[in-house]
Amino acid sequence: MKNKHFFIIGGGDLQADLVLSAKKDFITHVFDYNESCSCKNLADYFHPISIADKEKILQLAIKFNIAGIATAATELGNLTACYIGEKLNLGTNSYECAKNTTDKSLMKKVFEKNNINHAKYFILKDEKDLEQITQFPIIIKPSDRSAGRGVVKVFDKENLKKRFYEAKDLSYNKIVLAEEVLKGRQFSVETISSHGKHQIVAITEEYLREGEFADDFLETQHLIPARVTNCEKKFIENEIMHILDAFKVKFGASHIEIKLEKIIEKRIKYKLSVIEIATRMGGLRDILIYNTSKENYLQLLIQSSLKQELKKVNTKAENFCLVKMIFTKEDYEFYKKIKTLKPQMIIKERIFIKNDEEFSYSSSLMDSKGYYYLKISKDENPENYINQLF
Repeated sequence: MKNKHFFIIGGGDLQADLVLSAKKDFITHVFDYNESCSCKNLADYFHPISIADKEKILQLAIKFNIAGIATAATELGNLTACYIGEKLNLGTNSYECAKNTTDKSLMKKVFEKNNINHAKYFILKDEKDLEQITQFPIIIKPSDRSAGRGVVKVFDKENLKKRFYEAKDLSYNKIVLAEEVLKGRQFSVETISSHGKHQIVAITEEYLREGEFADDFLETQHLIPARVTNCEKKFIENEIMHILDAFKVKFGASHIEIKLEKIIEKRIKYKLSVIEIATRMGGLRDILIYNTSKENYLQLLIQSSLKQELKKVNTKAENFCLVKMIFTKEDYEFYKKIKTLKPQMIIKERIFIKNDEEFSYSSSLMDSKGYYYLKISKDENPENYINQLF
């Protein structure tokens, strides 16, 4: 199929492995307004076009008679990919599905219509809407951004107005959500679908910046496989299938963030609440998955985009894989310690920091100074590396 063309929407660092995977069988095209983006020189063709310019990319898709189109970790790119895929009858979800899983205000309506547990919320469009909020703490977030941008916990009325306007400035559609703070452990569920048949590829334990009064939700590290009981796993799987069907997911990867609360009454039961769903691959997940189960998530994504039937996914993990983001000097020092004492554990790294003077406050994943993956034996305790106790 090397004479067939394949489009990748977005040229950032997290798309690089997708480009290389597609390049094995296709003539690849990358689209990004940033002419210095990571993937510019990886693809066969680079187009300095904004990933939001759906019509211009559609015309090129028609010109090159593309076999498929995909994106790995960008919400805006997913909208464009699904818009073009629907127009050309490719292996993508509908444009409506992409909108419903990108705009959180639309997402909430699907949750409500299908009786899916989620955080209670208010839609905030103007300053007068803030009068609805009387209980704190509460979470403020832009309706249509990802990677934790603009997501903060507000503890009082004094900071509410300021945080509202900050989130509104970040939002493309100028809609802000105010949500209750959910209880429970946080996970993300990584799935793959083809022709409406869904499979769970992995469940990820997500770790956030700690502290009772931490005012943001910065993701600091992710662990696969998640340490859940068989009962918890079964409960999660059943709920996820319902969610995917509710959003009419047909093709591609999905990344669903959840809170799982264990309730002990006469018998143990669980409450699962959905934080949000994205119908694209979660960032960093392909490497985590490959280094636990040897499953090639990117190849599954490409096969789905070509409307192929998918094999049964292998979810049996041979070891743990942990990705750690570098935000602070302490994070960087721990990375250097591992690099010195246990270099064999580091299976991949992308370090952007050049000296200790560059550290400053981080508010989203986009502020990361780098990241690295650790392969951890099933005989070891991942907590030693999660909590930097080694």
